[in-house]
Amino acid sequence: MTPGLRDWDLWGPLIFCLLLAVLLSICGQPQQKDAIFSGVFALIWIGEAIVTLQIKLLGGNISFMQSVCIIGYTLFPLVIAALLSAVGLPPIPRIPVYIILVAWAMAAGVSILGGSGVVSNRVGIAVYPLFIFYIGLGCLCFIS
Repeated sequence: MTPGLRDWDLWGPLIFCLLLAVLLSICGQPQQKDAIFSGVFALIWIGEAIVTLQIKLLGGNISFMQSVCIIGYTLFPLVIAALLSAVGLPPIPRIPVYIILVAWAMAAGVSILGGSGVVSNRVGIAVYPLFIFYIGLGCLCFIS
């Protein structure tokens, strides 16, 4: 296990989660802002828990909190995507930028699987829910 996986905290993921939820709720209708914020907040933490559970079930040897922490830090590119939506970047230039940002988040998320202890022939199965998680959040950022 790498030293970065041993030192975990939940402050960074909480800040990224809150930033993502606030930035996505800014773009919503005034009567829907609370629902958007709570929905994005819950989606992020439930998604992280599901991905972490998948890693644990596939033989990962990192703790639940370590995995949630690292997946939470990989939300940074999606925070940038939500910020671009909040400032009103036109949709056409957003498409390639968002593809790059989601790929960045995905690459960062996949890199944690190398140190998580998932059996090498099961990494594809562990990557799938992570891929769905990042694509879903990327689509939320794009449509906002």
